[in-house]
Amino acid sequence: MSKQKKLEALYKEIPDLYCKGLCHQSCTIVPAAKIEIKRARGRMGGKNPFNPIAAIRDLKKEIPKIPSCSALKDKKCSIYTARPAICRLYGVAEGLECPFGCVPKTKISKQEAYAIVREIEAL
Repeated sequence: MSKQKKLEALYKEIPDLYCKGLCHQSCTIVPAAKIEIKRARGRMGGKNPFNPIAAIRDLKKEIPKIPSCSALKDKKCSIYTARPAICRLYGVAEGLECPFGCVPKTKISKQEAYAIVREIEAL
């Protein structure tokens, strides 16, 4: 099985969530595995939306604020189908509950979330 197919299979282990679209201010610098960065770059014309170096530059500006994810366009994810695991886990994993009341049909434990992330990182 290819790495991409394994990645898709791991993503399918993450429950779906009906999102109200109110969490855009939570879209900031996120950790992503190399395979996820590669997928995102393909959707962003080669640009890494999870680039921590660019984010640090933004933080050093005169008015520091937590930088937004560069994939965020008009308060929506422009790479939604290629978003990394951490974004998919938001609202469905224990400890990453949605503050806006979006509730998944099923939740996963921290341990399950960590296991998925570790497997993706190993791809």
